[in-house]
Amino acid sequence: CCGLGRGSPLGPQLLGILSRGRLIEQVGIGAVIFQELSNNRIKDYVFSWDKVLNFEGETGPYVQYTHARACSILRRAGEDTVKAAKKGFDTSWITGESAHHLIKLLYALPEVIKEDIAPVMGSVHLKDFSAEKFKMTLSGENYEPSIVTRHIVDIAQGFNKFYHDEHILVEYEKEKTAKVALVLAVQTAIKNGLGLLGMKAPEKM
Repeated sequence: CCGLGRGSPLGPQLLGILSRGRLIEQVGIGAVIFQELSNNRIKDYVFSWDKVLNFEGETGPYVQYTHARACSILRRAGEDTVKAAKKGFDTSWITGESAHHLIKLLYALPEVIKEDIAPVMGSVHLKDFSAEKFKMTLSGENYEPSIVTRHIVDIAQGFNKFYHDEHILVEYEKEKTAKVALVLAVQTAIKNGLGLLGMKAPEKM
């Protein structure tokens, strides 16, 4: 009735404005959350918007942007390649030093999370652990979320090094599938990690 539906010339513009608004909210709120949880909880620190919103530092926006970059690569790879990567791939195509370092970081993430939350989770098994239960541990006596944020930053930095060093979307399908599988693993790890911290993981930025 207001002329702002999808069929209206203003429809796409309005949707674009709303989408940017959601993104700004996700990045802004996420930046503060990440900064708060990145610092050792028993130490004081000086809050700085310039530092918190820096896309090149060890910040929430940097990690979120890295997640968006991984999503962009997956979109460019195409559904068929992503589906093939999920089914399996030839690990012999993962040969670079930066790729191997990244794999080690990904492999360590579950243990990092387990080590961080174990003191306050009692008998709850890791496989039954959810983001909601994670948030409930915020008041736990031994809870130290900076361990998780630090490792997520390490993964983001490792992925950006891999992105810089490697040509991911190569012509040879088996090699591309293997590298896309690694990108998918990074995207999933960062999304889950940010989710545990109560943050959103934008797919576009």
